[in-house]
Amino acid sequence: MSANTMEHPTGRVRRGSARVRLLQALMSLDDHRSVQEHSVDELAAIAGVAKGSVYYQFGSKENLVRQMLVHGAEELQRIMDELDDGEGLVAVRASLTAQIRAAFAFLREYPSFTGLVAYALARRRDDESQQLRAEKEAIVGLLTDRLARLDAAKVAEEFAEAPSSSARLEIMATSLLSAAVTLSIEQHTTHQEWSEEDCVQALVAMSSGGLG
Repeated sequence: MSANTMEHPTGRVRRGSARVRLLQALMSLDDHRSVQEHSVDELAAIAGVAKGSVYYQFGSKENLVRQMLVHGAEELQRIMDELDDGEGLVAVRASLTAQIRAAFAFLREYPSFTGLVAYALARRRDDESQQLRAEKEAIVGLLTDRLARLDAAKVAEEFAEAPSSSARLEIMATSLLSAAVTLSIEQHTTHQEWSEEDCVQALVAMSSGGLG
């Protein structure tokens, strides 16, 4: 994933461009229907653009949906990369906590994107689109890398006997992503009494407790 530029038809455009503003407006969509259930007319109205602009920028609603996932995944990487700092167990753990907090806030800010991630996670490997699978795996890979850094720091400071296997780290990363998406949706739709910080701390405990 690249956080800087995107070019049609892959979706790679400059951040801040009209195309990105359209994507972010639709990622913010918040009603009982998924973005796939909205017509192009409805999506254009939500974004405040002409229907023709949607087709000009994306070609089809299906490609628009794919590019929402691409763009959101890239933004998540950018946010987490900006907070990826420090060496040693304490610093790495603090960095991961900050990244989880920022990622959870992003999921809350963009409920339509969060719904797309949930959709991608639930798809069978043989029937989901290549783009959905690629972006889902990219997000899991991003989390796997962060967990691997924490795992290595624990081993280096003798808090663990041996590093976790790559398969275990990937399983943990997938579990963490699924939990973050589920918590975001549940807090938004059913459990408004749950504080965002409590949700973040639950995810942090999950990410740290499974290592070592």
